[in-house]
Amino acid sequence: MDLCRFFQTFTPAQQPTNLREFVAPSVTPPVYSAGSRKHTIADAVLGTGRYHTHQRQRVCSAKATSTQRSSPFSTLLDWGQQGATKLSRGLQPFPAGFPAGPSGDQALQLLADPLGYLDRITQQYGPVVGLVLGGEYVVVVADVAAARTVLQDQTGLFVKEGTAFLPGSSLAGNGLLVSDGPVWRRQRQLSNPAFRTAAVQAYAKAMAASAQRLVSETWQGSRERDVYADFNALSLQITMEALFGVDLPPREGRQVTEAVKAAFDYFSQRGASSMVVPEWVPTPVNVQFNAAIITLNRLVYGMISQRRMQLRQQPHPPVCLLEELITATDERGQGMEDEALRDELMTLLIAGQETAAIALTWTCAYLAHNPAAQDSIAAEVQQHLHGQPPSYSNIRGLVGVESALLEGMRLKPPAFIVGRCVSRPTELASCRLPAGTTILVSPYILHRLPGRWRDAAAFQPDRWHHQLQESSGAMGLLPKLAATGAYLPFGAGPRSCIGTGFAMMEASIILAAILQRYQLKPSRVQPSFPTADPQITLRPQEIVTLSVESRP
Repeated sequence: MDLCRFFQTFTPAQQPTNLREFVAPSVTPPVYSAGSRKHTIADAVLGTGRYHTHQRQRVCSAKATSTQRSSPFSTLLDWGQQGATKLSRGLQPFPAGFPAGPSGDQALQLLADPLGYLDRITQQYGPVVGLVLGGEYVVVVADVAAARTVLQDQTGLFVKEGTAFLPGSSLAGNGLLVSDGPVWRRQRQLSNPAFRTAAVQAYAKAMAASAQRLVSETWQGSRERDVYADFNALSLQITMEALFGVDLPPREGRQVTEAVKAAFDYFSQRGASSMVVPEWVPTPVNVQFNAAIITLNRLVYGMISQRRMQLRQQPHPPVCLLEELITATDERGQGMEDEALRDELMTLLIAGQETAAIALTWTCAYLAHNPAAQDSIAAEVQQHLHGQPPSYSNIRGLVGVESALLEGMRLKPPAFIVGRCVSRPTELASCRLPAGTTILVSPYILHRLPGRWRDAAAFQPDRWHHQLQESSGAMGLLPKLAATGAYLPFGAGPRSCIGTGFAMMEASIILAAILQRYQLKPSRVQPSFPTADPQITLRPQEIVTLSVESRP
């Protein structure tokens, strides 16, 4: 069978009916509109809808997404044309005025040691470095003023759409993480009420209950724990409770956990490749990924349908984030359609769960390796809480806990790279950038600049005490820091993380509950500090085992 026939074999029209029905076996699959075509959710999963754009248009302002999948011939032709263009860029000089940087395509060097490579090139070439990565023109930004320009001051010029290494995917759809322009603005406006202070206060009940289950049940009697695995499970449990107002039974919980992990791992790997195999091609990895998407779509669309019906039958104030999103309306009185709800919920489910677990893991690892700092913070927790479990009402004022989290995210920001695309020719830091250039702002490097941070490589939570006290806590301080461009664990500008308050509350309650009951130490089987594995997020490379001993 030739390659063309191989691709044609798996066109949607020939997919087995039972696979389409598997997305929602007991109901008619929801329908969404894209251009002049109608698509079922099965189409989104199987690759016939707008989710499965197989290539990224390089000039972001002129991007046009096809509503139908390309033919095998056009796919192969596109790949060939892209490959030739990308190869030539690695062999040619930079465009006139482009930032200085190493010659030749640097993809292999970056992939071999991402963090070390970023550190080396910014030291050698300066804080704004030009590269060719996978045939793409890329500029790495480790300059505070340039970062502020990209993320805050000129957001209409430096946009999300078109960013290299952020391929379209059925995972995030068109959610806040990847959308741009009017779509992003409308979705952000509709989503904002779900993260206001009163809403976060309601979600904090689930956070506190889950944290107590961790310290009272999961860790009870343990000597050593894989904290990364524990925090992933805990964060997913909290996210599910906040999103949907439900605590899944163990069997369903395990299925969702496995699906979330498979989907996020796949998306991370796609982000590291500039030549992306379309998701509809039935490679083993794609088959596993699409199975995960089917599982997650069934969950999310089922919850949307259920909550809509409950709100129609018996109107009531929102009790979970999904109900907040369902009831939100824009200035014309219109709310989100099911497709938009799905995209936002999937974004929150995937991104929120992963980043919270990463931040807690790194912070606990640093505390385990810095016992003096840990004991000081634990003493503050004991004195402040008087034996009461941490909650929304009593967590305020725990400066040490917030300091540890801010310091952990300074040294190991979960989002260690923030990408944007140049929508039209412009200048940045006195350098000329052609349209389509990808900008990679590096919080990891910015957070370690010697001129900005004393003992920049050292874990020193007390560096934050004075600023936190002056700003009445992290939620008062973080916007000030982001505005400078020097500290960006949650991004900056209008596209800063919508869930910052949620994330800080969750992490603070969990860390306080742990330090109230346990002393963290390096494990005897893993005494060294964990190694980072930079993908889309800065997750640990291996199992993170820590000793957990009950405090007297």
